[in-house]
Amino acid sequence: MTLTELRDKADAKLATFWSALVTKQNAYHAKHGKFFQLLVSPENAVVDGADSDFSTRNPSDEKFVVDVDFAWTEKIPFNITVDEWVGTGGTGFKATVVVQLPNGDQYTRSRTYEPQPDASPVQNDSGWSKVEEEVVEPPVDEPVLEVNPDPEPDIVPDPDMNNASTM
Repeated sequence: MTLTELRDKADAKLATFWSALVTKQNAYHAKHGKFFQLLVSPENAVVDGADSDFSTRNPSDEKFVVDVDFAWTEKIPFNITVDEWVGTGGTGFKATVVVQLPNGDQYTRSRTYEPQPDASPVQNDSGWSKVEEEVVEPPVDEPVLEVNPDPEPDIVPDPDMNNASTM
């Protein structure tokens, strides 16, 4: 499957998935004053758009798991996670999707949802972007300056001192 085919397949599922997620999140928020979170589903990487089972996986600290009950029975060709965020202006949630090509390249897309008082919610879509692996550069070896471990200055013995006599 090409990247374009993979993204098109994911986008087609995301349209209905996102709509159902927003509906469920709004009902949950109305009841509990917060949005629910979902751990990555499916648990294993979905490669090349393979149709995979979605499962509702909640973090262990999710208090109202029984009300999440986000039953999605259609197969999905991506991995997805949902995170709640809380800011100075209120709360919202973000759904992040990852697709993976057989060569290991991954692409991600996310959508955020933020309710507004007395206005329509703000919804933003990041569009697709390649996941770049963080390259950690090894430290550059800097030249080591020679340091005399002996704090005393070098003392050169006076040859005449050896021949001194005592009175």
